[in-house]
Amino acid sequence: MMSAERINTIVNAGIVTPEGLIEHGAVTIVDGRITSILPEYHPDTIDDQLTLDAQGLTAVPGFIDLHAHGLHGHNAMGTGLAGVIRALPTYGVTSFTATTLTLPYDETLRRLTEMAVVIENPPEGANCAGIHLEGPFLSPARPGMASAAWFESLSWQRFSALQNASGGRIRLVSFAPELGGAMECIPQLIASGVIPSIGHSDATFDQVAAAVKLGLSHATHTFNAMRPLHHREPGVVGAVLYFDEITAQLIADGIHIHPAVMAVLLRTKGLRHVALVSDAAPLAGMPDGIYKWDDSQVFVQGGACRLADGTIAGSHALLDTGVRNLVRSVGLSLEEALIPASRVPADLLGLRKGRLSPGYDADIVLLDADLHPAVTIVGGKVAFSRGDTERVESVPTSTVRSPTRRTQEERG
Repeated sequence: MMSAERINTIVNAGIVTPEGLIEHGAVTIVDGRITSILPEYHPDTIDDQLTLDAQGLTAVPGFIDLHAHGLHGHNAMGTGLAGVIRALPTYGVTSFTATTLTLPYDETLRRLTEMAVVIENPPEGANCAGIHLEGPFLSPARPGMASAAWFESLSWQRFSALQNASGGRIRLVSFAPELGGAMECIPQLIASGVIPSIGHSDATFDQVAAAVKLGLSHATHTFNAMRPLHHREPGVVGAVLYFDEITAQLIADGIHIHPAVMAVLLRTKGLRHVALVSDAAPLAGMPDGIYKWDDSQVFVQGGACRLADGTIAGSHALLDTGVRNLVRSVGLSLEEALIPASRVPADLLGLRKGRLSPGYDADIVLLDADLHPAVTIVGGKVAFSRGDTERVESVPTSTVRSPTRRTQEERG
């Protein structure tokens, strides 16, 4: 089946529903929405011309990524967002928030305007549900790969200018609440429909507690670029683990966080308080080599993206890798792994997605036995089928030395 074809029925599929697994079922779709989940295949009720035979593949809700900077050389921060939209279904991602990087303020305004144009008239592919602003409202004490010279404390005036440039499409903002008057902005963000997320923060536990009282409800790439847990000062990590009000982003690429720590987070928070994210760099999915990400030189090697000093520069893996790692390395069932990969982010964004149930959008991924996407359907249309992958070429530069690992905290 070719991409962009609309289908009315999926048959012969294992179907993961909120109520459990249907082993050999069918899904009916009308106008891009699921109308029924059938436990058996009844050929007299199905239009064979618009039917997809899953041939035993497993149908799951499409993955939703709250933190994706790009992939295949496409940068989500700017006109490259169109390429990101087209490529993400290859990895089972049906919706996402396009995530920015800290750049000079005027450059950020320009890029947000470009992103708004793409979102207004998107190509076929994943649904861009808005923008995740990661910078410039971050702490220079926890910069990650970003340039702290461009950081500033969150103010409503400066955020409003960025939101205006985006055409009102910023849905989530990462910020350090301990800086300047950032705390005062939390209720304003919530009132305007923006999710406040603590990230790249050196806040104390008490400062995070004060932010939670004001409505802080999310944490960006938990454990990375935030004050770590200490038994006398729990820091940001301790607060994220402690407060049920906070939904924690989890990068499960096997590089950012050890599987044992993933398990600790999931056990402590519970599946419904964790959102699986990729933090995919524009170099995600690219062959080993040395590349440019805006002004940064990034080494892609061994499934990781790093700066020359070893600092992690986003993820090389996409969300499907995270799902597989939750199953294989952490020990979750597929049904459990889908909660942070689909249901939690859908609920956070208020989307009618994340479940295979009547009334929900027909954003569906057919997984093979190894949990790799074989077909991705967005709004009832095939956005990816195996064999339609985008060609990616490396641009090696052998004269530049390979990065070395830091022995300190790895930053996101």
